[in-house]
Amino acid sequence: MAMAFWHFDLNEDEDLVVDQKPHWSVLLAPVFQLLLLVVLTVLGIAILSFLPSWTLFLPLAMLVILTFRLGLRIVKYKASHLIITTERLIHIDGAIGRRVKEIPIGQISNLSYSQKLLDRMLGFGALEVDHSGENGKDIFNHVLRPDRIVRLTSSQISRHSSARGIGSFFSPIDELSKLAELRQAGSITQDEYDLAKSRLLNQI
Repeated sequence: MAMAFWHFDLNEDEDLVVDQKPHWSVLLAPVFQLLLLVVLTVLGIAILSFLPSWTLFLPLAMLVILTFRLGLRIVKYKASHLIITTERLIHIDGAIGRRVKEIPIGQISNLSYSQKLLDRMLGFGALEVDHSGENGKDIFNHVLRPDRIVRLTSSQISRHSSARGIGSFFSPIDELSKLAELRQAGSITQDEYDLAKSRLLNQI
């Protein structure tokens, strides 16, 4: 599966559960700053037209800088991903200075998310992942529909634990029922449901 600026390959017997970009809210700050500077520059030209033309160099330079900054943020947005597979949680942040974090599903001990009022209205939040790896905890911001990510990842943790004999006896029939509930609640899409259902039916 090819992605912009990065190539991601599934391991043998590993399936993709979800692959999503950050929420578009990561672009709000640079867009707002650029628009504000454009408005102030236009007003300044209209009100202070008596000033020498060289005084426009500073706002024009700021426009160039903010436009460049917005371009970099868009590139970063397109290159960033949160990926859940049957074996790993993978977070890719950035394009030029890239940070890739891989957490094996078997190492995750707890998942939670937090949302402010505006976050809930726009549909994003901060995902907190407790695990037994280095540092022990990671927080990923601007995660699209974090409740859905928690449910899907928790399902993979349960499946992984059952396969190792750590949890209760793995029952594909029970997992199918849980998947149906997630689909009816709108937590997973029809395509995600069909993919997971196909995997479970192969185990019956």
